[in-house]
Amino acid sequence: MDAQRDLISGQPLPPGDDEPVRQQIEALLLGLGYDRSEVTVDAAREVMSDGDRLRVLADLLVHSQGRPALALRCARGSVVTREKEALAVARLIHEHWLPLAVVSNGADAELLDTLSGRVLAYGLAAIPGPQELAARLAGAAAHHPTPQETQQAARVYAAFSAFHCQAYCR
Repeated sequence: MDAQRDLISGQPLPPGDDEPVRQQIEALLLGLGYDRSEVTVDAAREVMSDGDRLRVLADLLVHSQGRPALALRCARGSVVTREKEALAVARLIHEHWLPLAVVSNGADAELLDTLSGRVLAYGLAAIPGPQELAARLAGAAAHHPTPQETQQAARVYAAFSAFHCQAYCR
């Protein structure tokens, strides 16, 4: 694929310092065996937060067995500082909480349990392949958030998304 086009979507790459990280993670997902149709780039959903519309963006959203299962946040810097943002995305990007979230800087990664917020595994090898994701999904009941849980996740997401440079907003 053209170096100026997204590996998954084929769309022109947006400007941004974090885009090389996302392209690296997209290549990793394809190498793990995901089909391009199972990965959504820049998945978006609008939710209400304190009476205002909040546009939630997932860098990458992976589907397993036809349902959203894993939200990925791809950004430079420390993965620890992105944990809460990644969890908020996984809690808001769909009407039910996704069971898992990943935060990665391209060199490291953390696999997070969305319900508990715990780190399940560290390193790029922590990013589950299709079979592992399907197995994890089979054991995870859908969590239907309360309005309070949705509001709390929206506030966390809004706080972190305010740090994103407007020139790079997608």
